Amino acid sequence: MLQGSTAESNNARGKLYPMEIFNDSPSTSSSTSYAFNPSKQVSNEPIATQVDVDGPGDMHVDPDSDDSASSDAGSWRSAESNFDDDEERPQTPEPPPHDEQEEELYVDPTLEAAMSQLSVEALARLQQKSDQGEVDGDPMDEDDGMSIAETEIDETNVESLNSSFSAATDASGTTTSSADTIEYEDSLTQASTLKPPPRFKLGIPVWDDSTSSRRRTPSSLKDLAPTHCFVIAHSEKHAAWFDKHGVPWSAQWQIAVLLSKPESNRKLKWEDISEKKVQALSGTNSVVGPKVLSVLFDRVRRRASGLLTQGRNPYVELDREEAALDKGTYETLGLSPSSEDDTELAMGTWWGGRVEQRAVMVNLGVDEPRKSMCSGANRSPKVRWAIRLHQQEMRGKSCRFARKFGSRRFIQLKIPELRSQAERDSLQEELLKPFLLHGRIFRAFSTHDGTVRLVETDENVGRVPRPEFGDSRRSSFLDFLDWFNPLEQNAHQIISKWSARFTLGLSTSQPVLLFSSENMEFIADIVSDQRTGSLESKHIMTDGCGRMNRAALRLIQKQKGLQTMPTALQGRIAGAKGLWILDDDDQTDSPRIWISASQVKIRYTPEELDRDPSRRIFDLLRIGQVKTPARLSAQPITNFAHNGVPHTVFSELLQESLKETIDHLFEEWKTDDAVSMWDLVFNKGGVGHIRKGRYAKVFERIFGNFRDTEETDESSWTSDDFGSPVDLDDSNTGPDPNSGWPTELAEQIVETFQAGFTPSKCAYLASMMKSYLKIEVKRMIQGCHIPVKRSAEAFAAPDFSGTLKPGEVFFRSSQQCGLVDDPVMADGIARGDMIIFRYPIRTPSDGRLVRAVDYPKLRNFTDVLLFSTLGERSGASILAGGDYDGDTIHMITEPRLVTMFKNSSLNFADPPEGFGGYVETVACRGGEVLAGLSSLNEAEQLRELQLILLEPVTREKYYGRYSTMTDISTYIYGYDSDMTHYLSYMFSNELDAEKSGIHVLKDVWENDSSHFRKWNQPACLRKPGDEGKKKEPQRPSHLGPFVLDALNPFARDQEKRYLDLIDKLDEDADTDCDPALVAPVDQADRRARRLKGTGQDGMWDELERLKRFVEGNRKSWARLFTEQRAVRSSQGSIRLVRTNSSTSQDSTGPDTSDFFQLPKKTQIQKKREIADEFWNGFDGIDRLVYFSEDEARRVMASYAYHHAHDHARRTAAANGRRKGSLEYAFVVAFRTLAELKGKHHGQYSISVDPFQNFMIPRKNVRDEGRMELD
Repeated sequence: MLQGSTAESNNARGKLYPMEIFNDSPSTSSSTSYAFNPSKQVSNEPIATQVDVDGPGDMHVDPDSDDSASSDAGSWRSAESNFDDDEERPQTPEPPPHDEQEEELYVDPTLEAAMSQLSVEALARLQQKSDQGEVDGDPMDEDDGMSIAETEIDETNVESLNSSFSAATDASGTTTSSADTIEYEDSLTQASTLKPPPRFKLGIPVWDDSTSSRRRTPSSLKDLAPTHCFVIAHSEKHAAWFDKHGVPWSAQWQIAVLLSKPESNRKLKWEDISEKKVQALSGTNSVVGPKVLSVLFDRVRRRASGLLTQGRNPYVELDREEAALDKGTYETLGLSPSSEDDTELAMGTWWGGRVEQRAVMVNLGVDEPRKSMCSGANRSPKVRWAIRLHQQEMRGKSCRFARKFGSRRFIQLKIPELRSQAERDSLQEELLKPFLLHGRIFRAFSTHDGTVRLVETDENVGRVPRPEFGDSRRSSFLDFLDWFNPLEQNAHQIISKWSARFTLGLSTSQPVLLFSSENMEFIADIVSDQRTGSLESKHIMTDGCGRMNRAALRLIQKQKGLQTMPTALQGRIAGAKGLWILDDDDQTDSPRIWISASQVKIRYTPEELDRDPSRRIFDLLRIGQVKTPARLSAQPITNFAHNGVPHTVFSELLQESLKETIDHLFEEWKTDDAVSMWDLVFNKGGVGHIRKGRYAKVFERIFGNFRDTEETDESSWTSDDFGSPVDLDDSNTGPDPNSGWPTELAEQIVETFQAGFTPSKCAYLASMMKSYLKIEVKRMIQGCHIPVKRSAEAFAAPDFSGTLKPGEVFFRSSQQCGLVDDPVMADGIARGDMIIFRYPIRTPSDGRLVRAVDYPKLRNFTDVLLFSTLGERSGASILAGGDYDGDTIHMITEPRLVTMFKNSSLNFADPPEGFGGYVETVACRGGEVLAGLSSLNEAEQLRELQLILLEPVTREKYYGRYSTMTDISTYIYGYDSDMTHYLSYMFSNELDAEKSGIHVLKDVWENDSSHFRKWNQPACLRKPGDEGKKKEPQRPSHLGPFVLDALNPFARDQEKRYLDLIDKLDEDADTDCDPALVAPVDQADRRARRLKGTGQDGMWDELERLKRFVEGNRKSWARLFTEQRAVRSSQGSIRLVRTNSSTSQDSTGPDTSDFFQLPKKTQIQKKREIADEFWNGFDGIDRLVYFSEDEARRVMASYAYHHAHDHARRTAAANGRRKGSLEYAFVVAFRTLAELKGKHHGQYSISVDPFQNFMIPRKNVRDEGRMELD
């Protein structure tokens, strides 16, 4: 694989590992005795603390020329560093004098380092070309090797410098600065300082004719064979038919979905698809897409689909996208012509890229090892992989890539959890292959958070490109990479960061504003002038934040239909990412944007910005909003307790929260106040956010209705899973498309209330309410999720004006906010002491007491927390290494917390001394990769670059286990111990390792894990049921009681008390049949009997057929809870078990059946299969004589309720219980049952009075419609 040199591993036995400092039983001094030994660092090469802010120019600033002032601090702390280059650029030394007697050729060490990492095959080919004289050289102009240091400027001019950001400049990628120097020259230099190197473009002959006597012809990738590919679905004959008859892409995709299913469940084979059927699929996506199944399967009726409702039809959207792309007017980018000659563009109301194509990589197991015919030795077992496609869907998401090239060109491939290095290596080899789908080739170009992204290239297998199918718009894989992140212009980047930058084009966003090139200004960051030592990331006072003028923000306000102008936006533009806040000084009428050097991650030339409007569109991620209240969890509670808050305060807050939520609902239950109960579940359960996010998933992100990446990642090992939303791997993320039954418990309750049911009259609603309340109690108590009234969350941003003093913050809310002690909302400004923090909060300094102040100059900034740009370091960097690129800060003014809180030493805000000795870093930069690629043909270049892009797949992820080790260390060594300090930074480093290329050394990891492997996670920090078989960690007496241990007895008492009360809530619920729901089947039964009495048996026979079908469907439901299931034993073997019928969901309750051990998404899918059969499985429903189809369905739904009620009553009596479950009827027929109930109340809508005015409470539509989307 193509890599740069890495820090040398230290296998010396004398090395002192962190774990070896301690014995199993900590001594009384263990929390303070631990220290690193910098002299025993692993690397022979110093770990750089420099920061490259990806700015524009070529002039280098060396703030500290003293090479001896080495520091290991730097940017190690941040788990979300905005700086791309954390290492020293490799120097290009002068070659030694030529010695005619010396036969060994001199090789530049930089090139040698890059070449040393090439694959053996690539080196062999390179050697062969060299022997044949086919490797051309280009004599380097002596000016090309000029040291950037020669162009240094005085750092005192940093703040005033305004670079022109000509992105094509610094291409040499060399520097003479030391490892301790921040590479800040990109934001401080002028475009004409250095001469660019010879032009290099990926996939194209490397050198100009003027610099080379011979030119190499790249190998062709256009004639691949299926044997070279990972075949998703392909038949050369059928691919030709698809092209011949103009089968739209949606139909081809659906065929591939069916063919990709497991053989045991596959209902379609290639031989089943005749040319006649293919011809019947000719047409547009919107016409053909919905009828594919009925064409392929003669007896299949067209079924209801949740994809074709609520504006979520992917087939219509695909047609619209293709038409817009064919016109070439940039409409899919969100633009529309604003002049008669179409030369001027403006933002429109529609954009493309919203159809998702998803797939899952499946591990089919390992082939049995076989004997080699020659040696007789066993061959290595091979992992077999397959891809399962899901149906295309439109969920509202859109990203820049999909808008630029079209939704159909990209596939999201979910990869499974990889448990061994063999699996990881095997998967990477599969991902390196071209993916073949109906003669078209897709290639993997990005991997992040368990998802690999594939892009369609211009390669074909067994087919000829057809312009009418958009084939002429495709590009080669290398050209695609070069379009988004040109390696030549970004040669300064560490190669792992170059690879990670492709995720910027995949961010969920909305295009909202097109800027002209002249109104895009690139500026230098504000840098601390009070720092001591070398320049580090913490000294960048505006890290990740830029500015936008009022005219631009007004246009975005209008574009999004907001009532007030936002003052902070998170987004992407050109190659920059981060946060943009109001520039309060600019009063011009034209929209303008200022991009800080630290925001720029990818460089483009001015010509590239002018030529491609997609690079000048501001892609909106989130609008600055205030969320209130904030919730405490285990991490901030631990931090606050360490910093002086008494343990009893947390008990008080928990009790108050339970009373406000649960006790209040008890009173409403007693009075049968359905509206109040509905309102509580709607808001506490987040139903408004669920509904908004369902049809425009981006809504939650745009308006800040989600946690930061840090907290989201952290929550996976710190919070509970009670009631968590289900992220299905298919399209069934909303209500069932047939029955209308929602996925989430809270929404099920809300919908049932809206239909007119109440807990006192509907036993099933009462049982759901009980389940919901238990979840809420467990969430608050077991997860330590304690809402704090006087709190809020908002974006962090720097004060560009320099008004705030160090330690001061400014916050003004635009809405009623508990954080501000201002009940009449006089000005919404917070004043006084405030605790602030961000996730993850792992060290004592991650929570901070600051002073909220009021300055009239800052009052135009609302819903954003401003930090001072004065002082030695940025305020955000203190909070878990934060910055201003969109970090969310939690603010608390609760007096019981604030008055007792004391700030800890800022030493915890920096990495431990010598930390760099325990990690290794890939020193390879883009320039070195270019040098290594220059001798390779196109196919070889592609493979080497894919190895870089997919490298994260091969690495084991350690951050989860380092998080657990941090918890254990906190418990047994102390929150402020050196060990906990070290582990918290190692956790942060591993969380960011995929992007930074900085990883824990293997032997360090092995020592760390071996030391902590013996212990369970502390009981007070782990989820119930995760006990394991390891030792329970013991807390030394000298550390005092751990806050969560002190809180737990009280919490357990409260939990038991409330759960007992909840169990008694439905004792008086009515268990009789609801007459409104059984009316249709009763009426039909009476009519059929009358007719039968006259000798007309037809209606009776049809009614009996309907009843028998429903009874058979309910038996299928019952089998879900009684059928055999494969259970993996502790030894890994598979055995079949049969759940006893007495443990079915219809008998003893939902938690006893083996069915409920399945993943939640699998449970939902299986239930929906029953509902699908209920609605679509009755053959001839449209041919009944005595019932119309609508009447038949109402009778079926009514009988499903009647039959389920009767079965539940009999089962409950047999088991000595008062009632059974009615879930079956609601799952398969909820919408019809709700309509029946609504009509019984005199309404003809599912939502009945008094709920009409409560569908979207005002608190969910901030500022009276401010959050409305198009």
